[in-house]
Amino acid sequence: MISRKNIVLAIAVVLVGSASFYFGSQNTGSSTTEKTLELTTVKISKGDLAKKEEYNGTLSQVDKAILNSSITGVITYLPEEGTVINYGQVLYAVDNKPVILLEGSIPFYRTLDLTSDDGPDIKQVEEALISLGYAEEGFIADDKFDEVTSSMLNKLYIDYKIETKSEITPAEQVTINAKKDAIEVIEDIISSGGTTITQVNDKKKKLDDAKESATEESTAWKAADTSIKSSEESLTLLRDETNPETKEKKAAGTLDSAIEDLEQSIEKQKRIKDLEAGKESGIDATEALAIETAQKAYDDALKAYNEGIDQEAELAKAKEELEDLELSAKSETFSPTNAYASKTPIIVGSYINKTGGAVTINGQIYNSSSTGIEVIFSLPAADQDTVTLGEGVEIELPTDERTETTIKFIDQVVTETQAGSFIQVKLEVLNPEEIEVYDQAPVKVFVTTEVSQDVLYVPVNALIALAEGGYAVEIYNGDSESDLFTGESGVDTAYVGVEIGVFTDGFVEIIGNISEGQLVVVPR
Repeated sequence: MISRKNIVLAIAVVLVGSASFYFGSQNTGSSTTEKTLELTTVKISKGDLAKKEEYNGTLSQVDKAILNSSITGVITYLPEEGTVINYGQVLYAVDNKPVILLEGSIPFYRTLDLTSDDGPDIKQVEEALISLGYAEEGFIADDKFDEVTSSMLNKLYIDYKIETKSEITPAEQVTINAKKDAIEVIEDIISSGGTTITQVNDKKKKLDDAKESATEESTAWKAADTSIKSSEESLTLLRDETNPETKEKKAAGTLDSAIEDLEQSIEKQKRIKDLEAGKESGIDATEALAIETAQKAYDDALKAYNEGIDQEAELAKAKEELEDLELSAKSETFSPTNAYASKTPIIVGSYINKTGGAVTINGQIYNSSSTGIEVIFSLPAADQDTVTLGEGVEIELPTDERTETTIKFIDQVVTETQAGSFIQVKLEVLNPEEIEVYDQAPVKVFVTTEVSQDVLYVPVNALIALAEGGYAVEIYNGDSESDLFTGESGVDTAYVGVEIGVFTDGFVEIIGNISEGQLVVVPR
């Protein structure tokens, strides 16, 4: 790499020769030799000058891949190699069915119509239709496939001569009619009547009653149980000091004997219950038959009720299926075989198959790449502090055009070579669509390493190398720029010594007794 010092020295050598000729030409007004150096004037400018280091880089296309077919058949169309396929253009055709390039980052993976669940792929299709001009003004893309989406697709298919959905086909009508017949059958079954939940509960109560009746105790046991409950209630009342009867018996001196009588009665009845317990609680044949009959009635009622519920669910499902069939029959259908999603236009590479060749689904058709472009260059490891992610960097193309890029990757791994230690830096070209497509082309990379702010500067060829050393500029005393300078040096101009600073892109910073806007003489 040529250093800034060497560049300035080289310029100085050239300018010394130019200045000698320039002065000689200006000072030979009486000579008959015709001047060959034309002069003009430019203003001294004021602003920022950036010092840039130059590196060698390589420009290449990104996202290289092989384009595969989404259809089985015979290839009937291929674009020429090197063609840039933009959104809305045809990538290829199989059996005269075109596959269109649409903008998007989500691969098309499912068939879409009015029955489809909402999803971001639907929004992507709608956004692509908007960009291609198939949407009405004010239409906003969303995740729902509706009749507007269907209508936009229909217009696109007509333009690209893709088979469209104009009416219900005979096969679709047969399917719809069959589903309608099935719904009528289910409705007839439901309307003929069915078991209600009230009827089921009634059967359950009768079953419970039959079981309880079969396991009841004897009459003596029941009488003793009733007597115990009655005596316990009376005993509770007599022990209540606020009870009038309690007060009366207490005053008469009979309360204690009354309480004792009740307690003895309770103990007696308990002994009777113990003796009678279980004598008649067994289930006899008659009771077992009653329970069995009640159980069957309950089971039958419950089964009928559940079948009725199933029929209702079956009817709802059949009606939903009918609605989907009718929607599908009238909906334009988006098939993933008709389109290919890409974040950028695609460049057609070398053919793998050819027109007239047979191809299967996922069969290879041609190599491709996106129109995205990146530049890779090696930066001396010692200079890694001069680059930052996202920073703007200028490159010069093989056509000598310059364009802007940004730093998108800085490798943290240092590579050791015979030439020294380097790190790899990747640049993203900001406007790839505006430049000619290159791949593996050498480019120059200009990295800004220093910025001098608010300085005076002139074109490099305005500098005059002085014999005694240093530089000067020739200041014109006139008041306007001219395409051709016709004044006389030393009379209409004055030489002002200057110091030079940052040198970049054909301009040089100058410091001295000068000011912004002054005119300097320069060779044309």
